Amino acid sequence: MHITPEKAIQAIVLIENGHSQRIVARRLNLTGAAVRRVCERYEETGSFHHQSGTGRKRCTTERDDRFIVSKSLRNRRLNAVQVQQELREVREVNISQWTVRGRLQESSLISKNPATCPSPL
Repeated sequence: MHITPEKAIQAIVLIENGHSQRIVARRLNLTGAAVRRVCERYEETGSFHHQSGTGRKRCTTERDDRFIVSKSLRNRRLNAVQVQQELREVREVNISQWTVRGRLQESSLISKNPATCPSPL
């Protein structure tokens, strides 16, 4: 759970004023582990900000991401599997259909089924 910088500052100030981590957690509506991590980070680095740059590396480049988006925009009827196959053929990049869906969602493109005629009753 990420803590806002304001809550992190409040937690540090309360702890420096003599409150226990448990009391601080209750007062700020945080978990005890979250307060402990903020305190440890503040003691180690002197800062309360969350370090960026950690996590899993992306399997696609920015160019691959642009290819996925442009393919989807050119032909709106392509599904994620078809875009995945195009990317594999043209750019020789092997990714899952879920990665394609994720890249489209990052670009504010949401996959939906095409509209059909109403079924006869």
